[in-house]
Amino acid sequence: MKLVNYKNVLLLLLFVSAVALRVYDIDAKNMWFDEIYSWKISNGSIVKIISESAGDIHPPLFYIVLKVWTFIFSDSVVSMRMLSVMLSMISMFVLYIITKKLLSNEIQRLLVLLLFALSPLNIFYSQEVRMLNLNLLLTLTSVYFFIRYVSTPKGIFGALYCIAATLSLYTHYFALFILIAQFLYAGVIYLNDRDARERLRPFFKYPAFAFAMFIPWLPIMVGQAIKGQPWRKTQSVQQVSVEVFNYFKDVFLSPYFTYESMTVMYLSHLISILTILFLLLCIIRIFNAGRFLIEPADVSILLFFIPLIFAIVVSFRQSIVYSRYLSIIIPYLFILLVYFSFRFYKQRTAIVISLLLASISFLGIMINYGNDFKNNDYRKIISYISANKSEKDKLIVEPHFMGWAIDYHNMHSSSPIPKPNILGWNIRMQLDSLSKSKEFDKLWFVLDYSSMDNSQYDYLANNLAALGYDEVSEKTFYLIPEKVKVHLFESIKHKPNK
Repeated sequence: MKLVNYKNVLLLLLFVSAVALRVYDIDAKNMWFDEIYSWKISNGSIVKIISESAGDIHPPLFYIVLKVWTFIFSDSVVSMRMLSVMLSMISMFVLYIITKKLLSNEIQRLLVLLLFALSPLNIFYSQEVRMLNLNLLLTLTSVYFFIRYVSTPKGIFGALYCIAATLSLYTHYFALFILIAQFLYAGVIYLNDRDARERLRPFFKYPAFAFAMFIPWLPIMVGQAIKGQPWRKTQSVQQVSVEVFNYFKDVFLSPYFTYESMTVMYLSHLISILTILFLLLCIIRIFNAGRFLIEPADVSILLFFIPLIFAIVVSFRQSIVYSRYLSIIIPYLFILLVYFSFRFYKQRTAIVISLLLASISFLGIMINYGNDFKNNDYRKIISYISANKSEKDKLIVEPHFMGWAIDYHNMHSSSPIPKPNILGWNIRMQLDSLSKSKEFDKLWFVLDYSSMDNSQYDYLANNLAALGYDEVSEKTFYLIPEKVKVHLFESIKHKPNK
């Protein structure tokens, strides 16, 4: 009884700590463009969300969930990010019941939960209005019911697996790689274990059903894959290797490790090298012993490495942010690290290894909290315009969609700044429309150099001078990923005579 109570107390502490770490300073960082995009698209009708998702690069389920969430709880920064916190905590619970099926004792399970609770990367994405934690929850749920079906084939497990797998595909396309890993694992067991063939044979219809339910969206996915995203470039073997290497740094030290000291940089290199070597050496030992995919926890090998391998293949054609797209396989990395430690070392040594990783993760949390910005931090720009604007000022943001951050600010602020005017889809169209307009007396022009088409930005003052505008001021803000210039112009026709 005492042991059970002790375990329950530790579990409660882990979950409470995980919630606290994800809620702490949840609104300290700015809403970056991807979050603003999530908010913007979720404001539309269900039909419009589906239509706009078809023109984007991600399927629509998260935006529909976000729409329902904001309808109930509001679209404040805290409210929208709390959706990701909730999804993270449910994911942690599902991870725990998965470990009860895969790991042999409670110490191992608690250590996996500890690593997840302290994961700086999951904390980072739990404070972001994106689909990553919804995809994490759905893929974990599909894995849980997959494991249940493999051990105890029941139609209810297969049906619930099918539902979770289908929903995950409508959340993020990388969920497909989890589906492939499950299919391969079931196939290996089917081929190698004659006794399991009869009970596993019905399983294969469930991933087939999941894929069949995704067929209506499949042509859109193929079209998006062919079209790609122009800002994502092809990569060399060296570039891909660096990105994979950085993935392990991000997992334990947060995406902000690059802004820290050289000591942290050296530590991040060491962590990546040791983690990769440890995983590879343990897998080699399992192969050499002829025990590959024998133990229940071995399924985590495929659940981690299959999506990683596919991500590597994809990134040769188009660069991806590994820590973002592969955030769904972090739980299986933690399972592998704990499982391998206990499998190949004494319990005391395994516990030390796991606690060392937890300590490094805690350092990553401190690094995460120590940085109060994300990409596209327009807060200083908005404050600058707010402090210097006049009542009838007009505002143009180029590219126009970066003005959505200002739209969000204006909807939630008692001191709004001029609403961004959209005069065209690029700067040439904006200038052409401006030349035909007589309503712009004082004009703020915000130029975000993260745009793919910024070749004309440095000539803005000359171009507007030709349209009859004098430049009143110019200020440069150095943001991540690129600088932003804020110009103020005044029409010569409306200048007071001196």
